[in-house]
Amino acid sequence: MVKVSEILQAPRRTKRVATIAKVLASEGLGYIVARLGIGHYLPPWARFARGKMSEKPPDMPERLANVLEELGPTAVKFGQMLSTRPDLLPPEYLKTLQRICHDVAPFSSPEAKGIIEHELHGEVGELFAEFEDEPLASGSIAQVHRARLKSGEEVVVKVRRPGISKIIEDDIAIMHYLAEQAARLEEFRPLRIPMLVEEFAEGVRRELNLLSEAADTHKFQVAFGDDRSFVVPEVHWDFCSPAVLTMQYLKGTFLSEFSELDEEKAPLELRKKVSMVIMDRFLKQYFELGFFHADPHTGNILLMEDNRIALIDLGLTGRIGDSLQSQLGAFAIAIGRRQFEMAGHVLAETGAFPADLDEDEFVAETAALLERHYHVPFERIDMQQAFQEVMRIVRKHNGMMPRNFVLLGKSLVTVGGMINQLSAGINTADLIVPYAKDLVRQKLKPSTISKRVTEQAYEFSMLMRTMPRDLRQLVGKLKSGALEFAINHRGLERYLLDLDRTGNRLALSIMLAAILISSTTILTAELGPVIPVFGWEASALGLMGYAFGFVLGIWLVIGIFRSGTI
Repeated sequence: MVKVSEILQAPRRTKRVATIAKVLASEGLGYIVARLGIGHYLPPWARFARGKMSEKPPDMPERLANVLEELGPTAVKFGQMLSTRPDLLPPEYLKTLQRICHDVAPFSSPEAKGIIEHELHGEVGELFAEFEDEPLASGSIAQVHRARLKSGEEVVVKVRRPGISKIIEDDIAIMHYLAEQAARLEEFRPLRIPMLVEEFAEGVRRELNLLSEAADTHKFQVAFGDDRSFVVPEVHWDFCSPAVLTMQYLKGTFLSEFSELDEEKAPLELRKKVSMVIMDRFLKQYFELGFFHADPHTGNILLMEDNRIALIDLGLTGRIGDSLQSQLGAFAIAIGRRQFEMAGHVLAETGAFPADLDEDEFVAETAALLERHYHVPFERIDMQQAFQEVMRIVRKHNGMMPRNFVLLGKSLVTVGGMINQLSAGINTADLIVPYAKDLVRQKLKPSTISKRVTEQAYEFSMLMRTMPRDLRQLVGKLKSGALEFAINHRGLERYLLDLDRTGNRLALSIMLAAILISSTTILTAELGPVIPVFGWEASALGLMGYAFGFVLGIWLVIGIFRSGTI
């Protein structure tokens, strides 16, 4: 947990908090500034405008999106992550947050080359036969250049932005602080903001390390290395580092362009083949591999000249553990067999719900929704809306799904939407059920059960091994009276800081009163050297005291106004 003192000790972070408060207030979200307790970071003239906005505006999603866009890359990425959480946010927020973007100008080619040379320990001219100065694409974390290796292979070189790590770490520290502030407020508590910030911090730090993306890309490349219909770019490890990623350059037509071609250039048979390959390979990721591309869209899937499908840009991936994979298989089989109540129970088991959950009501609502969509022709189903409706039920019962489950749902919905867009007439549900059944069979194989029993036996043996010692130590502490309990007060930093400020102001006020009384006494007694003032000889020492008291009083008044409370 980030302490308030840690935020205030870094001047650039204090300035950033002030910027956040100012942007929120300028967008008419002064009530958030007040509730988060950061109103004292606003300039005095902005506090009065903040006071006029005490209620939640009706166009809150738009205002929030504007704030995130104005605050820059880190905030935009956080907003984009929020747009993947339909279990926590209603559809109007998701729709708005999905549209936010931040125009990031590319950094200069000399800077990119300097980073490459520093990371790879060699001159760009020695490392590459050719290197294009103009970037192919530019993002908030990195930008991409085309190049050619000495061996003749065409590659793309992804280079991390200079100084971006420090900027993001500062923003993450501030987000932790604001999240702790928000967690104490009833209206923000259901959003579980501290958990979301922690998830975001973990994800963006992983994204900053380009070796993580290289490892994920290599993992996919190995998994599909022998596939004659599906290809993933090869990683050139000798030209990679935490700030540089070099991969095979794949040529082809983006799926977004292919889907818009007419029947002559993209016949139905080809569309059907492309759709089958895409759907099948993604189902393999979900049900067999246990890891998947979490951000598929028509801009990172290519149709190559030999009609192979290429998957690029694996910056965001998800992972499915054994438990979640089993639940996924059971959920898919239940829907395939029209056992909708069973599907509802599996969903309740998968998510995190409060102890007072009315499971019967949750299951009934989920089953009714699934049955309603089951009887609609696949090509007529709005998969995104259907997924959001399921998440609405989860949200209604104050539940929260595992992040990888939500990412998987988003990935599957997006792929299903692409299949529909290609108009291939493929029913995704018919393809899912065989994979789900095979997954369940794998989980029930003797070898799998034996492995699970072995793991549980090991855990039990370790528990039995350490339990006597732990109990003996506990009893010993109880007998000697040495048992101690630690109580951790969370969220009190702000109040301690306010108390400290109040004490300082009180001390300042006492000093000001003493100075004014002393100066008045000195003037009355005419002590010390005197100077003429408007024909009256006054004590210079007393006048100096009044002048100092005036400055002190102005300082005190400004401090009170800056706090936002009078």
